[in-house]
Amino acid sequence: MSKFLSQYSRWIIAGFGFLVFGLTELTWWTDEPYWQKGEGALIDRRYLLRGERRADADIQLVGIGTSAFQLDALSTNEIAASPTLQLMRQPWPWDRRVDAAILDKLEGAGAKVVMFDFVFASATDGDDEFAHVLEKYKDRVVIGEMIQDEKTPDGHTKRLIQPNSRITQGDLSVVGLVNQWPDADDTVRRVRYRTSVERETAEMQDINPNIAVYLSQQVAAGKIPDDLTQITLVTAEKFHGKQVAPPHGEFRLIDFQGRAGTYRPLPVENMFVDELWTNPPFSSGAVFSNKIVIVSPTAEIFHDIHVTPFDLMPGPEVQAQILGALLHQSWLTETSLLINLAIALGMLFLGLEICLHIRNALLKVGLLITTVVLFFIGCQYAFSYHKLVLPMMQPLFCFVVPCTFGVAFQFALEQIERLRTRSALNRLVSENVAKLILDDQRDFEERKKGRKQAVTILFSDIRGFTSMTESSDATKLVAQLNEYFLEMGGIIRQESGTLSKYIGDAIMAAWGDTHSEGLAEDARSAVSAALQMRLALAKLNERWATKPDRKNWKTGIGVNHGEVVVGEMGHPKRTEFAVLGDGVNLAARLESATKQFHTDILIGEEVEKLTREHFIYRNVGAIAFKGKTRPVETYVVVSDRSQPEPHWLATYHGAINVYRHRQFDLAKKMFAEATGEIGAKDFLCEMYIELCDDLLKNPPPSDWDGSITLTEK
Repeated sequence: MSKFLSQYSRWIIAGFGFLVFGLTELTWWTDEPYWQKGEGALIDRRYLLRGERRADADIQLVGIGTSAFQLDALSTNEIAASPTLQLMRQPWPWDRRVDAAILDKLEGAGAKVVMFDFVFASATDGDDEFAHVLEKYKDRVVIGEMIQDEKTPDGHTKRLIQPNSRITQGDLSVVGLVNQWPDADDTVRRVRYRTSVERETAEMQDINPNIAVYLSQQVAAGKIPDDLTQITLVTAEKFHGKQVAPPHGEFRLIDFQGRAGTYRPLPVENMFVDELWTNPPFSSGAVFSNKIVIVSPTAEIFHDIHVTPFDLMPGPEVQAQILGALLHQSWLTETSLLINLAIALGMLFLGLEICLHIRNALLKVGLLITTVVLFFIGCQYAFSYHKLVLPMMQPLFCFVVPCTFGVAFQFALEQIERLRTRSALNRLVSENVAKLILDDQRDFEERKKGRKQAVTILFSDIRGFTSMTESSDATKLVAQLNEYFLEMGGIIRQESGTLSKYIGDAIMAAWGDTHSEGLAEDARSAVSAALQMRLALAKLNERWATKPDRKNWKTGIGVNHGEVVVGEMGHPKRTEFAVLGDGVNLAARLESATKQFHTDILIGEEVEKLTREHFIYRNVGAIAFKGKTRPVETYVVVSDRSQPEPHWLATYHGAINVYRHRQFDLAKKMFAEATGEIGAKDFLCEMYIELCDDLLKNPPPSDWDGSITLTEK
């Protein structure tokens, strides 16, 4: 299976990429809320990064806030002096004479156009007075109408709510839509400047399907005109005295100037207090001269708050920002479907090119990240300096998802191949060497050349194995040997050692050749492995005792620490990663010396120095190995430090000390005492007693150093 996946990995990754691209072309996928929210968030981020701009100086807000209902800031005399303020004290909706007074005041101050962000739908007191003023200023005033959802037996539809006829008297030139159209994530980003009730109904999701199909066909055929105009467009045309021509029937992104507060409303009630009217900010109406004045609700009771790319914003401010963009013909242009398709495909092909043809993993990831960053920068640049809104969700999805899949898929294949290769290598070389080859090629190539380094070496050998091969059944012997190797090799691997080689029945292992945990830790692991091998052999012998075809085995183990040469050695057609040198030779000599000292483990002096805090050692003596210029202190490992130190060990080491100081009579007595404390025959004590007897008869020369000379290697 892995071979098939590796062979066709490029086609699999490319196929997945085109599948992802196909998904992004399906409306049921792109209409999902998560997709719409993602696209909207990416657009909002561009607004925020572009920053805020100044409010349009030709627009001024007049707000009907909470203060206009309470009038707490005004004195009784100020209210009594103004009939309009007295009318404001009445419950909402106000007498329309208030609106008439506001319009008259603003027009008298020189306002060029007054936009009421209200739908005066219900008939109420003062309609006639307001209608009279509207007729008087009809070329310079706009009031609202609204398309509203309406429930019907067939589901839902749309209904147009217009000002009551007493106000307009049939003249719809003063009327514009106050609707704002939030996106799927309830954020207002777009505006539709011209529409119709039929178009809005056709776009509803939950109406009678037959009605929806019919209306959609009528809209597509152009048989339903866009006969309703957004209030800001009507206002802008009256302000310029000419038609403004944004696209019909399409939603256009609003070129917001900034966050809430960009357009700050003036309190409507203060217009009718003479002292406030004559002073700044009103300055006798100069603040309104030749401007568009938007009269709108700002009190919380109207619940006219919208989410925008910047933050929450009152509805009148949204209208002001739409109007500001209209006055300057500042359009944010979204790219066509064909261009969107080309960008998405381009990002897909670029991602596949990087994923499939860049082999270096670090470079590949770096290029993928760089591409995403450059794409973000490019989209932001187009938005900020060219007012061009490039699609981001689809291209990024087509780039990131296939690339992520490709990188993960290739990584998984590499890991499968690595495991397969490691499994094969583990059968040919040590697990540590295989790990070094696969995980750090550069370090392995350097080590192959050869280097000197401090390593701990363990040699293990089965006693009398040569004679066994002559008298034992070969099949049974090999089976027993494999059982033995399985246990001992497992212990060495468990202790992070390198199983360097099997030499017949012998095992050679190293710590610190391929990797090191520190000299002391390497040595500790080697001694720990030796102790575990001792226990493992005892358990094996117990198990073999019940099997007639198995023999009882004894082993000798030597552990030494020293500087060796590590590298790749052998014939070009058959090499191995090996260690050699005096440190290796001494480990082998220590293993061999276990026979002469009647013990199963001998430890070299450097290992003892590195690990004496972890293990209890018994000094065998300074041994002058053949070929060595200096005697080597040699030790038997008794146990680890979790066990108490034997009480006889101090007597024994004291005997060694006096022996080396030529006090042979005293040493002989102390060795005998140590034997008694041990409570059994002890070869080392007996050996030293014999040496003491010989030295008493034949005193040593003056340069005698107390060492024991071995004549065998």
